Amino acid sequence: MGLRDRYQARSPGMGPTITDDLERTWEKSSRYDRVARVRSTERLTETGTVRMAFDVVDDQPFVLKPGQFVGIQALVGDFGYRKSPYCVLSPPGDEQRFELLIRVVPEGPLSCYLASLKVGDEISFRGPTGRSMVPKDDDTSQLCLMATGVGISPFLSLVKVLADRGFPRPIRLYWGLRLVEDICLIDELDELVSSVEDFQYQISLSQPPEDWTGLRGRLTETVPPLLEKLGDRRFYLVGNGAMNKEMAGALSDLGVDRHFIYEEHYFNLKYQPDNDTLREIRRRFVANDLFSPVAHQEAGGWLQRDGQGP
Repeated sequence: MGLRDRYQARSPGMGPTITDDLERTWEKSSRYDRVARVRSTERLTETGTVRMAFDVVDDQPFVLKPGQFVGIQALVGDFGYRKSPYCVLSPPGDEQRFELLIRVVPEGPLSCYLASLKVGDEISFRGPTGRSMVPKDDDTSQLCLMATGVGISPFLSLVKVLADRGFPRPIRLYWGLRLVEDICLIDELDELVSSVEDFQYQISLSQPPEDWTGLRGRLTETVPPLLEKLGDRRFYLVGNGAMNKEMAGALSDLGVDRHFIYEEHYFNLKYQPDNDTLREIRRRFVANDLFSPVAHQEAGGWLQRDGQGP
């Protein structure tokens, strides 16, 4: 019996249950009033990454912008109703379809439920909604994209759209994963490298094997030494809230305007880095093209406590 069957099974011939009553009440009041049908599922890694494709089967338009998400809610057996936003992996198109990249984790009943669905099963969702990641036409900045785990989803959509529009400036993608077994979507990434004029990506593993030749460490460790300038870039941070908050805090301390830092948190939403952590990350940056208020203050001794610089 699969996960979905275990969550939903009941004996043949049973009459209405409390679950049935809850579902009827929810259907009358829920904002998750759209319907999509599973078109395909693909297990991308043995560590729990699943790619799912859906056809929108209601009569409402599905108009997507890169960076937007759909919200999914389901009645997951004894766990009750569970809901979560998922950034859309696929780029906008004329068809009423979308794809999601889902990380299946034991402590996430909804992720287990979705991964257990079969072709033809239906889900209730709302959206798409959220901000677009597409820069304004008059924006001359390069793009620095940083993702952890399935946070790479909106970036694939974004790069494809920008490529179709002839985006003329460099795009750099840094993808943080834990294990080499977590790596997937390489064919899609390599295709973008070959088809987009100035797109490059690097993968950083926090627990790499000995023979790993890519970046080694968390993004907050491996990316700062690679950035020679900060002032001509927009930064997009998607995934683990800890990475997002640490990187955004360090960039802001080094003089990057907060308006040039886009954050999308998938978990660790309440995490707040301490001053020591931010100081250590700032020290890893080689860029010094912006005025850094924190560095200026610490150099002057206003915030200095231990005799050390930023």
